[in-house]
Amino acid sequence: MNGTMTSEQATACLNLALERNRQLFNEAYDLSRAALDLLDQPHMDAEKFTQYQEKRRNADRKYQEAIEHLRLIMAEYPVHPCSAADSSHQPSDSAKG
Repeated sequence: MNGTMTSEQATACLNLALERNRQLFNEAYDLSRAALDLLDQPHMDAEKFTQYQEKRRNADRKYQEAIEHLRLIMAEYPVHPCSAADSSHQPSDSAKG
């Protein structure tokens, strides 16, 4: 029972971390989109272009933050293709066959 709780807690932590990572990527995308929207405005001048560059840098920083966050998640929760997740499907598959 205690092993199951640890596994459930780990899964909950992983899901929370992945949700936060999705939020980081969405924030980066929104910043990037806002930067591009500035380029679509008529009468581009030096001030608007400077604003575009700043938004673009902010978007790039947020993307880097999201990528680094994902690296940390992957280091903490390594994926093993032939892990217990795969073997847990074998009994139910053989029971059907």
